[in-house]
Amino acid sequence: MNIAFVGNYSPRICGIATFNTDLCEAITKLLSPRSNVFAVAVNDKDKEYHYPHRVEFTLQQTQQKDYFEAANFINASNADVVCIQHEYGIYGGWDGIYILSLISSLSVPVVVILHTVLKNPTPNQKKIISEMAQRASYLIVMSNLAVTLLQEVYSVPAEKIKTLYHGTPDFTSLDNNHYKKRFQVEGKQTLLTFGLLSPNKGIETVLKALPKIVKEFPQLIYVVLGKTHPNVVKEYGEKYRTSLVALVDDLGLQDHVIFNNRFVSLEELYAWLMAADIYITPYLNEAQIVSGTLSYAIGAGNAIISTPYWYAKEILADGRGRLIDFGDSEALASSLRELLSDKKKLKLLREKTYKFGRQMRWEKISEKYLEIFKQTVSTATKKSLSLKTPALLFRVPPFELGHLKRLTDDTGLIQHAKYIVPDRHTGYCLDDNSRALMLCAWAFFLLRDEEAKELVSTYFSFTHFMQNPDGHFRNFLDYQRHFLDETGSDDAFGRAFWALGYIIWRPPRNAYRSMAYECFQKALPHVPKLNLRGKALAMLGLVSYLRCYQGDESVTAKLRECADYLVSLYEKVSDDNWQWFEDIICYDNGIMPMALFQTYSILREEKYLTVAKKTLEFLEKNITHNDHLSIVGSSGWYKRGGVKAKYDQQPIDATAMVLAYQSAYRVTEDKEYLKKMKQAFGWFLGENDMGMSLYDHETKGCADGLLPEGVSLNQGGESTVSFLMALLAMIEEYEIASVE
Repeated sequence: MNIAFVGNYSPRICGIATFNTDLCEAITKLLSPRSNVFAVAVNDKDKEYHYPHRVEFTLQQTQQKDYFEAANFINASNADVVCIQHEYGIYGGWDGIYILSLISSLSVPVVVILHTVLKNPTPNQKKIISEMAQRASYLIVMSNLAVTLLQEVYSVPAEKIKTLYHGTPDFTSLDNNHYKKRFQVEGKQTLLTFGLLSPNKGIETVLKALPKIVKEFPQLIYVVLGKTHPNVVKEYGEKYRTSLVALVDDLGLQDHVIFNNRFVSLEELYAWLMAADIYITPYLNEAQIVSGTLSYAIGAGNAIISTPYWYAKEILADGRGRLIDFGDSEALASSLRELLSDKKKLKLLREKTYKFGRQMRWEKISEKYLEIFKQTVSTATKKSLSLKTPALLFRVPPFELGHLKRLTDDTGLIQHAKYIVPDRHTGYCLDDNSRALMLCAWAFFLLRDEEAKELVSTYFSFTHFMQNPDGHFRNFLDYQRHFLDETGSDDAFGRAFWALGYIIWRPPRNAYRSMAYECFQKALPHVPKLNLRGKALAMLGLVSYLRCYQGDESVTAKLRECADYLVSLYEKVSDDNWQWFEDIICYDNGIMPMALFQTYSILREEKYLTVAKKTLEFLEKNITHNDHLSIVGSSGWYKRGGVKAKYDQQPIDATAMVLAYQSAYRVTEDKEYLKKMKQAFGWFLGENDMGMSLYDHETKGCADGLLPEGVSLNQGGESTVSFLMALLAMIEEYEIASVE
């Protein structure tokens, strides 16, 4: 049998990499030398690892095209089955959605091992699991609660679910004297916690329990073994570890606590577990469905004290450990005292745990995995071999910020370009920079794009700089940083307000939310005075704000006031032949129905949905020709009773339609809107009146418009940001929606 394993892989530092590597190697030992067992490893960001020969293909976490290429590689191999490790955070896209691109492109049957099953998933997280359940032969989990959640929350059929214990090394003996000597803790009561360190581990609960205990047991040592989690270091540095060291000093525990800041080898971890008398998992959150560290401690026959997170409650049932409440240092001290003062009780508990753990050895668990793999191969119908690259991949470029960065300096996004060269004579405007602010915040949320995250600060600083003391905004700034107006347009205000609302809802850094909130509140009193488009754009900011602060009645009232204004304009202007808000179709038109769709998602008042649907349908009829977008041109627009201007067609209008269709789909779940969204996006890539692509695959920029003589040769800020926003919307929807 030939098997491909997909997921993180050693030497990458994480629990799933260790699990995947251990399972892969254990399975290999059960198969004949003629079998081919290989791994497809996931690299985080731009990091490369010195993988063993078992890893035959690598993919970059954030590059969607790599997932299709990985599927092609597996399809072209001789693999009979693919085993995928799943955890939301290890794959690219929103909630790791790119893994669906790989799974759906495989011609080989799939088994998925779930390392996280959430009780209260977001709609996107729930749909990812549901999609995997449909496409995989089996989902494997490591607890009975996970089985219950899959059936009750995710509606996964029982016959699709398999349960196996988390594998452990083969700990051959309960005698720990040899290992205590190795670490120079002989004669000492040794407590151990190991794993990647992060604030949710609850180490401070243990430290606060120790002062009373060490008075009774002066030879006691507590070892905290493991590096700080790489993601925690990246975001916060060693702040948590430093706080723990300071707490040790404050409590006078310097002679009783050892911090070993290393990711140790399996052999050394084995030795530390054997040296320990009591293992402690003081985690602070119940929502942990499996724990590799606790599984190892059971395999080693440690006496265990744990907080009652899901996995601990289940695996330590029937007296296999002691459970204490979350954060309860007094209860922990009591349990420690009970076990340390009664050697017989401690020994019996260790023996009971060790006996249970013998069935969790990789030697035993891998046999059960192999049975599942064989069953999968025997019952699954292998698809005809094909190197799959979905049509969408040919048409949707990868998300790249090359040209946006080219147009950005330390002040902000320069308005225009001469060809592809930033035209500094044109200076900067709030319109473009607030669009770019939202784009980059969205890109970081959706793709965890680090370049986008770094750009947020520049665009946010510009937006803040352009806000007047009274809360309104200026729009234009020359290259020498001189203001060119006192008060900007309502459109510029609305776009800045939308971006601020989005930052409040989904801040790339928590500190940004406070600043965005301050700017938002200063601007809020001006919202009722805005014009049609300004109000529509501001409504999107109000909706974003309310997704974070749902109970804010004053903001809810302003959203309703703006929405009612749009509805009143529609009722005043429209008739059977003209279902619109004004007597002209001009620019950024999709924003108005989009704003009403999103308002409906918050207020749930039917009149907003009705007007949103009617106006979007009317707009669609007037800007669609021969199954492609034919945007109203800026040279004359389309006045009621007049003739529609054909040129110049601008990217901002195509993006507004993409976003309007996305909002319509989100509210109605009607997949026809997704098809229309795809059609609207095609305008950028040649599905337009000229049959010419506005997106430049070489520069990663977008042309400023479609002119009578062809595509504009200039690639400025507005057009490039507009394209990238439309692209993000496509990425957000089309990894889930199977629309042909």
